[in-house]
Amino acid sequence: MATAAPTRGAARVLRCGAVGLCTGLLAVLAHATGGGHVPSLPHVLVFALAMAWTCVPLADRQLGFVDLLGLVGVVQVAAHVFLGVLSRHPREVLPSPSMLLTHLVATAIVVAALAGFEQAVFRLAAALAAVLPRPLCPRPAFAPLRIPIAAHPPQPLSEVLRRRTLPRRGPPNS
Repeated sequence: MATAAPTRGAARVLRCGAVGLCTGLLAVLAHATGGGHVPSLPHVLVFALAMAWTCVPLADRQLGFVDLLGLVGVVQVAAHVFLGVLSRHPREVLPSPSMLLTHLVATAIVVAALAGFEQAVFRLAAALAAVLPRPLCPRPAFAPLRIPIAAHPPQPLSEVLRRRTLPRRGPPNS
């Protein structure tokens, strides 16, 4: 069976987009439901895209429940602070009990949905890899071949200075 690769290419972009959009949009919805300021749509989209972009380094492997819980928790805190600062009301930066509860509920919903989405994507990739034909030749290399070259032995500073100030003398070339 071939190895699944939803950690590269379009599948990785799809996973990052799903994590960013779900997390960002539900964080804004939780903030608004908890009595916070509702920002304009461009602010919401910029925030959701920023969350998707920050997920790119994490999408090189399958995200487990603990990974998703940490990621979504950090995003919920960032969303709350971002929306509190955006509203220009300092009292909204510290969450009220209802705001805290809605953010916790949103975190639970997003983590459950994304954990299921991750499993589905990786199972689908494994199923497709099992039935699709495999290439007969290896993929072309994209990086240059690295060949180790022996370095010159380090010379003491006194030797370098002597060679520069007192060059070798010899007979002139004819």
